[in-house]
Amino acid sequence: MLARRPLATAATALTAALVALSALSGCASANSGAGLVTGRTTTASATRVAVIGDSIESGLGLEPEEAWPALVAADRGWRLDNLSVPGAGFVAQGSNGADFSAQVDTAIASDAELVLIGASDNDLGTDVSEVAAAMEKQVARLHSSLPDAHIVGFNALSGEAGDDELAPFDDALQKAVEGVGGTWLDLGQPYRDGAGLVQDDGEHPTLPGQQAIAAVVETRLGA
Repeated sequence: MLARRPLATAATALTAALVALSALSGCASANSGAGLVTGRTTTASATRVAVIGDSIESGLGLEPEEAWPALVAADRGWRLDNLSVPGAGFVAQGSNGADFSAQVDTAIASDAELVLIGASDNDLGTDVSEVAAAMEKQVARLHSSLPDAHIVGFNALSGEAGDDELAPFDDALQKAVEGVGGTWLDLGQPYRDGAGLVQDDGEHPTLPGQQAIAAVVETRLGA
């Protein structure tokens, strides 16, 4: 195991505080994941990373560099292409008028070495089987077009949607990702209901909320 990085060290304390807060409020979330992915730290050999996601990953309401993918990338020395678009999902069309297939196109064109792709609460309201089929298709495209890339999936992050609502979509994406030999990260809901971690809209994380997500991602990826 490599030495912990500055962000991971500071973020661990924040995560511990969140766990304590969750216990006091009677809320808990289960997290699982193995330390399977590490980043390279030198510019010359920086890992090309693409993130496919929605407004949580894009950092809606914040500066782009404050979104959790940027925080993790800065800590790990990744060459990041954060393709995330507010409103987008595997079926849902985002603010750019496209679903995740457009982000997959860009990830493939960028020849990413590591692709992080998440489920999205934007797909709630669409039949699970339709979303699952879209997930399987896009993950298969990534795998066939980027056979040497490591594909990492993660659960939908949401400040408002409940775990029971999200579970069928998370399960479908996990099946698709693991089906092509990828890695699944259960991140739980690191910012939901946390004091100061959610913006006034009740859905999107504040900077401390994004930092809380980054802390869990760092732990799941492995220090």
